[in-house]
Amino acid sequence: MGRESKKCTTFERHMTDYMLFLFINKEAWKLFSSEQREELVDHELCHFSRTSWEEPDPKIEGKWITVYGTVDDPDSWSIREHDVEEFSDIIDRHGLWETGIEQFAAAVREAEHQMNFEDVNRETKMQRVK
Repeated sequence: MGRESKKCTTFERHMTDYMLFLFINKEAWKLFSSEQREELVDHELCHFSRTSWEEPDPKIEGKWITVYGTVDDPDSWSIREHDVEEFSDIIDRHGLWETGIEQFAAAVREAEHQMNFEDVNRETKMQRVK
């Protein structure tokens, strides 16, 4: 589809003052509806992850808070892979055989919009036609 989320190299940061890049193919972008564009950008932004850890809350004894690395520290950022990467054929044959897939399926069941494999196959065929 022509998209990529990327953490900038030292040279790229020096030349652009950017920490992260998000690339989307212009021709693909033109074909997407507003909703599809929003979904694509949301998906790509999920690849960016910031270092976090738990520390005692200085204001409330016994409570822990999540602390994040500074936004301008390159070491605070990383690229996060997809939660699940699997073939639909494997799920068809073996079901939700791995914990990550089970968690992903639970999230899918709770989602407002449900797609099945036929929907995905139809979408894929439509993309090939375009």
